[in-house]
Amino acid sequence: MTKKPENIHSATDPQKCRDMERKYGWKLKAIKPTSDPILKVDCVFEGEQTSFEDERYE
Repeated sequence: MTKKPENIHSATDPQKCRDMERKYGWKLKAIKPTSDPILKVDCVFEGEQTSFEDERYE
């Protein structure tokens, strides 16, 4: 069985995961707690990993 690709982004709280789902049209699969005191959750979405890095300076 092949594992489907996941797109993971950290957030400060679960609502931010739902906000990203709405804003970018991604399907939210799970919200996982982290040990980070600021980025408290990992938002797990379906699909290939994306990046928010600024590419203007490359």
